[in-house]
Amino acid sequence: MSRTTSFIPRLESMRGIAALLVAASHVVQSPTGPDTGLLTHPGANAGEVIRLFSAAIVHAVDGLQAVIFFFVLSGFVLLRSLLAEPRPSASQATDFVIARLFRLYPAVIFAVAVYALARTVFGAPPAPWTVLENMALIDTSLNGVMWSLQLELLAIPLIYGMYLLLLRRTTATTAAAIAICLALVGMSFDPAIHKILGHPPLQLYYAFTFGCFCAAASGRWAARLTPTQANIATAIAIVLFFTARPLLGPASAWRFVVNGLSAWMLIYLVTYGPRATLLNVLDHPAAHWLGRLSFSYYLFHFLTILPVWSHPETVVWLVDTVGMPRLLIAGLIFLASTAAALLLAYIAYTLVEIPGIRLGRQVRAIFTPRIRNAQTG
Repeated sequence: MSRTTSFIPRLESMRGIAALLVAASHVVQSPTGPDTGLLTHPGANAGEVIRLFSAAIVHAVDGLQAVIFFFVLSGFVLLRSLLAEPRPSASQATDFVIARLFRLYPAVIFAVAVYALARTVFGAPPAPWTVLENMALIDTSLNGVMWSLQLELLAIPLIYGMYLLLLRRTTATTAAAIAICLALVGMSFDPAIHKILGHPPLQLYYAFTFGCFCAAASGRWAARLTPTQANIATAIAIVLFFTARPLLGPASAWRFVVNGLSAWMLIYLVTYGPRATLLNVLDHPAAHWLGRLSFSYYLFHFLTILPVWSHPETVVWLVDTVGMPRLLIAGLIFLASTAAALLLAYIAYTLVEIPGIRLGRQVRAIFTPRIRNAQTG
């Protein structure tokens, strides 16, 4: 199998870990009052050590940096698959779009149906039109994390356009690709442009282009590294990724850029460099399994945390009356919700995701030959 199309298990494992970080970020934000959170506001009586430790956890599990990693990885994986076909055509573009839609929508439709059912059971049934809009990813009111999937849809033409430019590898096309990337990065610093479409915000749109450049890279620099140097470079990338938020600020546009660049560095090192022993945990079968389920886990994790968000008085009672430490409560919520979400994710992966991908292949087998024949006819 060629390097362009080869599967990289460590990247799949990293995607699973990123999904866990998103879930953990929602756990630590569990409301304990109108403007307070479980670990984001540990309380006036908390000691300095507890405050520092809570702040460190909040910074480490920030969901936005995990989503940025998703975007960079999507740009990398999708452009890498496109580069396996060096002859762009209408049939190839159609094949790419169909594959992408069938990768996203079956799981999205199923997840929205489950969320709507849950709300109906608990006495707050959503309007049918709202359900349909959420299934189409026009609206994300039933499951707020799906805003990132709206950007994934918007990234389809961006990634294909980057493919057309980077495939040629000429000075002019490479410069054009760089210009697109820099323009999107520059626009991310302007709040007025973030919501130009209303929703989703476009601030992180450029992250897909980082992944595209990683897929088009030669990898020669990483290939020259020794295993020790690969470990050092990997450690630097990890430190940059997790310290950008506390050092530059949670809302800083610069910290998002650093998150994207460090994600690019990690993916680049894993793909082209020697195996870094620092990342050996990613080779465990459990990590691979989590990576396979990561998409559905991402879709369902908030449903399993929603009872805590809907009843903050329970957490307040545990803290104030029972005297249970907030860190312990957060850990227990995370473990319980992860177990439930993984069960739902396994069901969705086996019964929806895999059949959806197969259905997409069948649809592509019908449409793309017709387009190819129309071009040659």
